[in-house]
Amino acid sequence: MKTQTKQIFATLEVLTSNLYFKLSGHEDGSCIHPFVWDISKNGKFSVINLCLSKYWLQLTDDDAVFPSCQAMEYLRYFNSFSLKTDEIAAKSKKIEYLYQILSQKLKNIEYYDLKASSDFPSDAFVVLIVGETVDGDWISVCHTLYKETNISDDIINRSAKSPLRPEKSLGQNTLNLISEIEAIILDIGVVDLEGDFGGGYYYSFQHKFVYGIAETKALAVEQALQASGLLEIAKFNCFYADKKFYHSSYNYHSSYNNDKFENYKKINNFLHQNFDEVIMYRFSFWTEENIYIIGQAPCGDWIGLYIPSTFTYNP
Repeated sequence: MKTQTKQIFATLEVLTSNLYFKLSGHEDGSCIHPFVWDISKNGKFSVINLCLSKYWLQLTDDDAVFPSCQAMEYLRYFNSFSLKTDEIAAKSKKIEYLYQILSQKLKNIEYYDLKASSDFPSDAFVVLIVGETVDGDWISVCHTLYKETNISDDIINRSAKSPLRPEKSLGQNTLNLISEIEAIILDIGVVDLEGDFGGGYYYSFQHKFVYGIAETKALAVEQALQASGLLEIAKFNCFYADKKFYHSSYNYHSSYNNDKFENYKKINNFLHQNFDEVIMYRFSFWTEENIYIIGQAPCGDWIGLYIPSTFTYNP
């Protein structure tokens, strides 16, 4: 680990010592951990590389994932799912056609089993597909995913991050393929789900297929995961901008709480002093939250905070 990385990491260890982070419905919340992505060991930082390192994406083949996807196994975890057998069969054929088009018109194609929740059995696959067009562009396809937790700006204040401008225009073959994919996705349609998981845990979810398109595989996957709802990328502004909200969220006001709030202020200041841009990467797997608040040091490493937390159904 480089000297500069060690220094920043060591300071974050001190600032986050015994510091808890509370999300609504996550019972006692979770600890905040210092995080580092050492480029000399892990290579370039990207969403796909992080997902692969955490086993949230696992390379597989189409025979393993298609049956689960066509049978809409993911949707069966919602108790309001009520499509009839013939409706499922009709959608299954359209999904199969989408996969055929992708496999025929993309090269260097890869199939990934995408984590959706730790509660799902291993054979309930969610598939993410990525491949290269004949023009050298990349397309990634998956479907929308449900997340239970809403994180307000009062807890993590963030703002929209402008997407990277492409260095080149999309090729005509790519544009034609995208038009074809969009038409198939429109034909597959949307499944609207509303219900109650029990105990007043109401849900509203739209299931549909989405895609990402970019000049690199990494960016195409990143876009697809954002479109799926699994991934949020934003500029990080601060934790707990409002002191009153902080105290109300922890239900009491005390000198101990004041000290913890000051720790959050120190963290906010430290991150912005050390990085030109601080970014939030939020990965939501139904009830699980994995939040990274990171910036890139001049040495190239990515350093910051990692917050894992799990929503608890408590009817």
